[in-house]
Amino acid sequence: MLSDSKDNDLGSLLTGVFQKKNWQRRMGLHQVFLFWDNVVGTEIAAHAQPKVIKGDVLWLNVSDSVWMQHLQFEKLSVLDRINDRLKGLTAKFADKSGKPLRISDLRFDISRTSLAKVKPVEKIQPARIIDKKRLAEFEQLLAMVNDPKVKDSLRHLWLLVEGRNK
Repeated sequence: MLSDSKDNDLGSLLTGVFQKKNWQRRMGLHQVFLFWDNVVGTEIAAHAQPKVIKGDVLWLNVSDSVWMQHLQFEKLSVLDRINDRLKGLTAKFADKSGKPLRISDLRFDISRTSLAKVKPVEKIQPARIIDKKRLAEFEQLLAMVNDPKVKDSLRHLWLLVEGRNK
């Protein structure tokens, strides 16, 4: 059994190592892994997850290039939300420098393995311009149909086919 003096020596040694290696600050920055989903929301979290922190740069695994591009546009907003959350943790994970915990940049890596939470990205069809004259002619034909559900289904089908033929 260790005596109290040996426990204190071990504690002092570990504290010294933590300070020398700046591990306290690193532990603080890595809190991002714990609060990521809450800070960015479920939609982003489903397509991007923290991978590693190098220096003060957070690398993210991203599901695909579409999400990588989307996050590029959202980068400043995401960084602000992360850094606001880290600001509250600075005192708990303070180091000798006294610098606040802060992530300076986000970098992206398209995941080679699928993220566990990733849902397939729906492909967005570009908006097609429907000829108003042809639509009016079709609406005249639809006037002969009495059932509103059938009328709506036919209109929907016609718009789909007409949009694809342009």
